Amino acid sequence: MTAASPGRRAARSALRLSAGATALVAAAFAWGWWVQPSVIVVPLRAAMQWRMGIASRSVDAGGHRWPYIESGPADGPPMVFLHGFGTSKDAMGMLVAEFGRRGWRALAPDLPAFGEHAYHDGERHDGAFYAREAGTFMDAVGAPEAVVVGTSMGGAVACELAIEHPERVRALLMLSPAGVVPPVRNDFMREVDAGGNPLDLATEEDFDRITRTVFARPPQVPAPFRRWFTEEARVRRPRTLEVVEAIKPFLMGGLQGRMGAVAAPTLVLYGTADRVTDPSMLSVFAGEMHAARTALLAGSGHVPFSDDFPGTVREMSGFLEWCGLARQGRATPAAPHHADGAAPR
Repeated sequence: MTAASPGRRAARSALRLSAGATALVAAAFAWGWWVQPSVIVVPLRAAMQWRMGIASRSVDAGGHRWPYIESGPADGPPMVFLHGFGTSKDAMGMLVAEFGRRGWRALAPDLPAFGEHAYHDGERHDGAFYAREAGTFMDAVGAPEAVVVGTSMGGAVACELAIEHPERVRALLMLSPAGVVPPVRNDFMREVDAGGNPLDLATEEDFDRITRTVFARPPQVPAPFRRWFTEEARVRRPRTLEVVEAIKPFLMGGLQGRMGAVAAPTLVLYGTADRVTDPSMLSVFAGEMHAARTALLAGSGHVPFSDDFPGTVREMSGFLEWCGLARQGRATPAAPHHADGAAPR
């Protein structure tokens, strides 16, 4: 029998190594898909942010670590995005990327007790707390004054910030905000009235139910992301339930009768198919904030920037132009990197 040549032996070794590497990747993928979804979700999320021009950062502020995402030029005017209840900075990623490209320094933090941000022990996590802490974050990242955008709970917190600390808010944009008593009490509100928590997330079935509630056009969520998000929520659930009890009075009407104090130009936007913050709430905001600009997006649910991203951006951009804050041109996004605990730029 003729011995194999050195070249053939090298080729066979390379094939074996390649097959072994492929098997290892497949095993890691299977492990991530069925057992440990973070194996898939975390690197995919990082890759998606990189492609969108989003930097993942963190900063120490008030003795706490604040994870946040950022896009846009370092010297651009700051725009701060505040996410809703039960979500995180990642929910604001598309808007952060979009307005970063438009020349804003767009930033979105994880609010305390959500995402990667720990619960602040010894603090009552109510509306005043979140507004105060948002200001602490703004100072830490060198943006003591900014255009502030908030969605749902974040919208109510942004309004509280504009009421109590008007010097911080150049303009206020609220997307599906909570914080007032709705003239029409929908099924979601009636469940809350009865003592329920329609946003309680403990199982994957809860994830599906909540997704159907908040989106008019629910996105397709891959199984690992769905499982990972549910597991993360389950770990945080005891603290989340504490936040619910602390912030519920504020979200159910804590802004009512106080919004006339907002001096910043304001946009209030709802979707006509919102099954959480009923669109009838728009009239309450308009009734107290007489100079506010209002918008209804036809067919959009509680997350208008998911159900109708172009429409949401159009309304936001039109508002910024209307109040003389529009940015011209498109900027090069910030190069993504992670500076854990480092001073922000």
